[in-house]
Amino acid sequence: LPAALHLEEPNMAAATAGQESITDLLEELDNGFKTSSQDYKVLQRIFERIDFKKDNKIDKEELEHTLHSLGYEPVKVNQYGISEVEQMIWEVDQDSDGCVSLEEFELMFDRGRNDRTGHEPKKLFNLCQFMCLDKDGDGSISSEECMEMIMHRYGKQKLDEVFRNDGGEREITLSDFLAQVNRSQVVRGTTKKDGKRASVGGKMPSIKKR
Repeated sequence: LPAALHLEEPNMAAATAGQESITDLLEELDNGFKTSSQDYKVLQRIFERIDFKKDNKIDKEELEHTLHSLGYEPVKVNQYGISEVEQMIWEVDQDSDGCVSLEEFELMFDRGRNDRTGHEPKKLFNLCQFMCLDKDGDGSISSEECMEMIMHRYGKQKLDEVFRNDGGEREITLSDFLAQVNRSQVVRGTTKKDGKRASVGGKMPSIKKR
């Protein structure tokens, strides 16, 4: 979603409430939300921002560079024996070329936004959500940026609802954002009817490093 959550005053209760409001809002609004033409324009700009080689695809080097520029250090080797960046690409790489095309990027966003099962891979989707909110590209989401997005898309009523108990201006880093989103996904997974935790993305097969 680096330094810990930055507050004007040490008010961790307000900070936690703010993070939960933002991630809960994203979860609520993304459920069955139709991606608009404006959304696709935003997605294309984010894609182009990651694709610094300008070859119309996102590779491991570009994705890793983007994460570092946002102050996030991806895991070098995970439980599947590959890096976190490689897993992010693998989860959405439909043609198995080791890269993410614009079409795959847009499909990833649509599927992530409309996922009601908890099984859809969300690693790249979560990064994309953060970058949508981080309009100035400084590696953090401010209350002002969140308010602008909510007001523009969902109106003043939703804005007042989300920020009713807001403790003041603060910034949420990518690490903060991902930690909160991952906690929310774990909680949703444990409340499935069968009582089993949902496995986002399913079981990872054995993959050779590219």
